[in-house]
Amino acid sequence: MDKLTLLYVDDEEFNLTNFSYAFRDHFDIHTAASSEEALQILNELEEVALVVADQRMPGMNGTELLQEISRISPDTVRIMLTAYNDPPDIIAAINKGEVYSYLSKPWHIPTLQMDLNKAAERYRLQVQNKKLIRELSEKNQSLQKELHNGQRLREALIRRDMILGAVNETAQKLIRSRKWRPFTEQLLARLGVVMAASRIHIYSNYHDEHGHLMARQEFAWNADGYVNSNSAAIADDFDYARLDLQRWPALLASGSMLAVTVDEMPANEARRLKEIDIQAIACAPININNRVWGFICVQDCEAKRIWHDEELDAIKAVASLCGEAVHREEIEQNLNLRQDQLAHAGRLNVIGEMAAGMAHEIDEAMSIISLDADKFKDFFRNQEQGSSEIDIANDITRQVNKSMRIIEDLRGFASFSDKHLSNINPYWPTIKALSFFKEQFRLFLIELENDISEDLPTIKTDSQLYSQIVVNLLSNARYAVQKKAKLSAGHKMKVKISLRHESLNPEIQELLAAYPMAKDEMESVIILEVSDNGIGMDSKTMKLCTEPFFSTKASGEGTGLGLSVSQSLVEDLGFALTIDSTPGEGASFQVIMPVYEDQLTLMAGNTIKF
Repeated sequence: MDKLTLLYVDDEEFNLTNFSYAFRDHFDIHTAASSEEALQILNELEEVALVVADQRMPGMNGTELLQEISRISPDTVRIMLTAYNDPPDIIAAINKGEVYSYLSKPWHIPTLQMDLNKAAERYRLQVQNKKLIRELSEKNQSLQKELHNGQRLREALIRRDMILGAVNETAQKLIRSRKWRPFTEQLLARLGVVMAASRIHIYSNYHDEHGHLMARQEFAWNADGYVNSNSAAIADDFDYARLDLQRWPALLASGSMLAVTVDEMPANEARRLKEIDIQAIACAPININNRVWGFICVQDCEAKRIWHDEELDAIKAVASLCGEAVHREEIEQNLNLRQDQLAHAGRLNVIGEMAAGMAHEIDEAMSIISLDADKFKDFFRNQEQGSSEIDIANDITRQVNKSMRIIEDLRGFASFSDKHLSNINPYWPTIKALSFFKEQFRLFLIELENDISEDLPTIKTDSQLYSQIVVNLLSNARYAVQKKAKLSAGHKMKVKISLRHESLNPEIQELLAAYPMAKDEMESVIILEVSDNGIGMDSKTMKLCTEPFFSTKASGEGTGLGLSVSQSLVEDLGFALTIDSTPGEGASFQVIMPVYEDQLTLMAGNTIKF
């Protein structure tokens, strides 16, 4: 495949040189040290697929440059690469420069390469869409030359013109606008009329809480008289398996279209479609980044029609336009979500700093209360031996000591760790982290099963970072069971935490095969496991759950950073994290920690307690 042309604009010569050297094997790189030079190069080159520009430059800044490029070369994919992430700059780049991505310096070659590859794929998709429309137009011209073949061909030509007009008009609107749904509804209505269809639906795919592949109706157009009581069987959400349509997802995933009459379909599918009055059906996949987002479905309830090429081409063109529109919407939603999550993380940081100061103030008050309790004890002891007031003063002292231990634990957990590794028994930081949750679990009626062994060898770790892993996993489990309880009335919420020492059996060795550990020196492992009977995860969510900012929680319920932070800490400490889950049944997280020969001699009685 020929290299795409990429123009990089930056007023720093060092950045231009590094960028050219890093990506010259993947793109035909041209560089410019100013916006004015970039516009001159753009006019000289026949085609520029991508422009990557810095924001702060003398003269015309990056936003103004990209705005000008969007005017003279609208197909060029525009990217902002800058060290400044001020919200006004981001908003201006999106609204004026209509950038595809807003990336930060310093850049990391593999990450930036991935972003550039996605932008290149977007450019190719735009070119392919234009090519498809051009090919459809060329076929239209060919048909015009054959009008003498009769009235039937003339009618097909008229229908084709109308389809192409609808597709072309919608494509132009989608390119110019950031909102695509209103145009899709108009397009379906026009297609339905010109194709003489009975119904046109667009569905998106998803997995329900039990892991079943479902389809959800996003749009629907129905000709007059074709909304009957039976159509509800497929009009809203439906289960592919329940409707005997299991082969459809695989067929669409292969890139094939489904364009048949009911007589040409397997008996079980034909029976289901006849129940909702379908005589012929044409479906095309809607793809986003090599995954099937959903499909468009054109139905004829009047006759077992033969689908003509121009109709199938139009359906595929609409599917391609929808895929591009949905992809752009997802990118924008992710950008907005990440901005909100970063702001939320900043607020949490401020709250943490405030909590540290509050802990200091509470500490002073507790110290005074403790001293006063001691004075009361001395006073009543001198007045009367065995006085009940002495027991009250002792109880005050015990509660003060308990409160001060909790405050000290919280202060230690919230403080910054310099990753000081030492040989410790993981029992103690596990118990300390668990103490933060016991009362919460009791109040929310969550049954907590504790199977934590104290007789363990040591592991080399940072106790504070290890405690954060435990807290994050317990917090995630609490959310999962509470979410399941909201969905299923009467659900009994359960969370189990275990800490155990195990030998290197074949099952453990297989689990660790993919992790970079010094396995030859490993003698055994300690396994921390947190499991729950919550909502669980499907395979896709399990793959993404440790990615930064990924979250299944509603807006405001979380940052999407908990499991990502846990994964990073596990990797930094040389451990391994495994995840096992079934939708609707719960999840289990295992942190596998290596034990080496010199640590076996340091069992619980000789380890550091803190």
